[in-house]
Amino acid sequence: MRESMTDPWPGVRGEIRVCAARILAASSQAAKGPAARNMSGMSFPGQLGSRPALDETLSDPEYARLAEILDCFPGDDAMDMEEMDGFFVALNCAPELIPPSVYLNEVWGDAEAPFDGKDELEEFFNLAMRHWNSISRRLDSEDPVFIPHLEVKEGEEIPRGNRWAQGFLRGVELSGTGWDEIFTSEDEDRFAMLLPVLALVHENDADPQLRTWATPPDDERRKEVLAALCVATRAVYDYFRPHRNREARRTASMPRRAGRKIGRNDRCYCGSGKKYKRCCGNVTVN
Repeated sequence: MRESMTDPWPGVRGEIRVCAARILAASSQAAKGPAARNMSGMSFPGQLGSRPALDETLSDPEYARLAEILDCFPGDDAMDMEEMDGFFVALNCAPELIPPSVYLNEVWGDAEAPFDGKDELEEFFNLAMRHWNSISRRLDSEDPVFIPHLEVKEGEEIPRGNRWAQGFLRGVELSGTGWDEIFTSEDEDRFAMLLPVLALVHENDADPQLRTWATPPDDERRKEVLAALCVATRAVYDYFRPHRNREARRTASMPRRAGRKIGRNDRCYCGSGKKYKRCCGNVTVN
């Protein structure tokens, strides 16, 4: 099923896919297996009410609403739509599960949720988790190319991708040491999976010595980098698939209490091993 999403860069996606196909033609794909991190089956006690189910695809107006909410977050470190997309993708690719109580605080860039009340928090949570599940479905699909949500600056035709890469790297950093086997590997092909992300992150580095290019890349070069990003994202997702499978088996083997509401001192439903009150039950509203 095609995911509905406002397309901020029409006319370029096709070119990116063609370029990505050339990259794929020279590489082999990792084996697939059941390791998607779709949250549609999770139960969030007392939070979603009559809102759409978490496995329901966002409509274009709902994507616009989600972007509007993100743009209103006051924190300097708060994410916009493009950065959150990269952040969510990294967390879906990661070898270990990060609970929503941790990564949502990172999205709004503050220790407390910047909402006036429960209804606003519920609306954001529902839209954000449905976007998360859209990412999860697309990563676990048969499509070997993952097309990220990239925005085009006014007056330009091609997205830059810098904020998406920054969001991805924030997801990597939040995931901790699980990514070390890529960053510290002597296998050049393994480390090369992250080169498109790192190239975009450091394109405008404050230190000129660390910048990816001495002069900004032209449109054709940027299309090549974005195509490599689309392919590398799937490569990273497939690389960590065995890690996620092991974690899924471990989480499935944990004892669960059926037939009653989760208590604040019970283990959290997200599989973190923490008490609910210290994990997903710890999202506060101003």
